[in-house]
Amino acid sequence: MGGQPIFSVEVLHQFIVQILVKAGMPAPDGDIAAANLLKADLWGVGTHGISRFPRYLMRLRNGTINPRPAIAIHSVLPAVLAADGDNGLGSVVAARALDAAMAKADHFGLCAAGVRRSNHFGAAGFYCDIAARRNYIAVVLTNALSAIPPWGGKEAYLGTNPIAIGLPRQGKTPVVIDLATSVVARGKIIAAARQGSSIPEGWALDKEGRPTTNAQEALAGMLLPMAGPKGYALALAIDHLCGVFTGAAFGRDVASYIGEPNQADVGHLMIVMKAGAFTGMAEYYERTERFCREIKDVAKAANVNEIYLPGEREYLLEQTLLKNGIEVVPGLLEELAAIAREYGVPLAGA
Repeated sequence: MGGQPIFSVEVLHQFIVQILVKAGMPAPDGDIAAANLLKADLWGVGTHGISRFPRYLMRLRNGTINPRPAIAIHSVLPAVLAADGDNGLGSVVAARALDAAMAKADHFGLCAAGVRRSNHFGAAGFYCDIAARRNYIAVVLTNALSAIPPWGGKEAYLGTNPIAIGLPRQGKTPVVIDLATSVVARGKIIAAARQGSSIPEGWALDKEGRPTTNAQEALAGMLLPMAGPKGYALALAIDHLCGVFTGAAFGRDVASYIGEPNQADVGHLMIVMKAGAFTGMAEYYERTERFCREIKDVAKAANVNEIYLPGEREYLLEQTLLKNGIEVVPGLLEELAAIAREYGVPLAGA
């Protein structure tokens, strides 16, 4: 640990839930939101963890997120669901859509759920983890506010638009791939700006389209797509699938969850498939374990001790942090302490 204040996951979870309930959210929805935020911290993705909580709370308070959404989900085709999130918190809306999609896939073998009128939903891998533990392969996509330019452009139009895929395993943690279509997640730029740190070259451009290592200039400008034109193409496809295709906002119409007073109208697309659909579960498990074992047994490059599967390091870190607790950096701790005082909810140690 790095000498920062440490809190148990249970303390942080209960604190978040109590604050969200006081902000008007039902307790079960608060549980989902807290679990979503803390899972990101447990996986070492602090940019999508409790650091986002003050921003979510701000939008709940100013009415740009609905604390008690009437989420409407209906079938538009036998194995296709349309979900209207009623401007609810993204993690709550997405979890509800995922549950409905898994229930539908129980009957049809697979289901696609398109979601509109949602908000930032945290780490996409959170939903793949849930699905994989119930023996569903999941592909989860979301769009986001404009942050990267089309390849060759100097104005942001597409979001960082992440994609996550989860693969179940028998008696082991799932394989979870979760990546943004920008070189880095925008949250890393936000974190650097908060800390007054510079960012590496190749991450971002300023508002004039010039390369920058200044985090504030990067936030006012744009991020670069991963793998150049390939990342741009993938971000474009995801924005179409989550925005144009589902009826949600797309491109510049997706509002920022940080400063803008407008509803974000974020779109998600969730595709879930029964893992044993083609081979049966027993054979699926056997083939998946052989696949994973052969990957990990590949001859290692110099100075490499172990080949890790996607998500494997994150699950190992999760076990450590569940035991030892989560560090909270000073700036975030001050925000949480102020929230605790305002709402009259104690945060032990703050």
